[in-house]
Amino acid sequence: FSLFFFYTTNMINLLKKTFNISGCEIAIDPDRSIYHQGDNIKCKISINGSRDYEQTADKITLILEESWQTSNGEHTTTHRKDRVISVVDSNVELKSGSTFNYEFEAQLPSNCRLSDSSDSLGWCLVVKIDVPRAKDPVERLSIEVIPHREFLAIQHTLENTLKFEKKNTFFTSGERFMPPAALKSELDCIDLHFYQDGINTNCELVFDLQEKSIADYFKTIVRLDKVKREISFSQSELLDENLKPKDHIIAKKLSNEIKQVLTNNEN
Repeated sequence: FSLFFFYTTNMINLLKKTFNISGCEIAIDPDRSIYHQGDNIKCKISINGSRDYEQTADKITLILEESWQTSNGEHTTTHRKDRVISVVDSNVELKSGSTFNYEFEAQLPSNCRLSDSSDSLGWCLVVKIDVPRAKDPVERLSIEVIPHREFLAIQHTLENTLKFEKKNTFFTSGERFMPPAALKSELDCIDLHFYQDGINTNCELVFDLQEKSIADYFKTIVRLDKVKREISFSQSELLDENLKPKDHIIAKKLSNEIKQVLTNNEN
């Protein structure tokens, strides 16, 4: 199965997690286990009061949190930023046997960061209960954020129709693809960089061309062997009504761009 199919079909898997914090049972139930950049997140929260004692919560807050790490070479710092905050209740008596249900909705930014491999970095749904003179119950549920469906559709076509091979690398911020055998004499690789602008998907292709002469060799030293081209796709060009990639349209636009760059390189 392709990467695009895997991501799309696994969106139906639900993820629910229950925490026991300061005597309260907190259940976070998002509507999906996987979200695309720009998706709308919906979740249900239930809080059960402690069986042993009563508490009064000044506020119950639901948060969409973004987190990431930076490093200066010696120390690593974790940054957490509340992107959407909703106070869903106040002055709540959390009694034994009492249950409180809430709903939370927030939209991911269009070109937001993707999830980290860590369970606590990237994007989280956070429940915070402010209880006076007690350690505040705070719990977070990590959610998986993957690229836009449109980005995945372009990658899917490049791999499955044009037979490029995706390669993991630390040397580019985008996605790197190695050419099929027929193009290896002309092209080292293509790096793709995506940006979603409303309903339009902007795709920058960075071509790393093969060196054919001494002049080409010296171009590589000053990085003049790289050619940048931009393509813009509308949503109707990328996905059908079932959100499946329109391979024939995508492949045609990509192929035309690749042919132009390689033809110019021959001159």
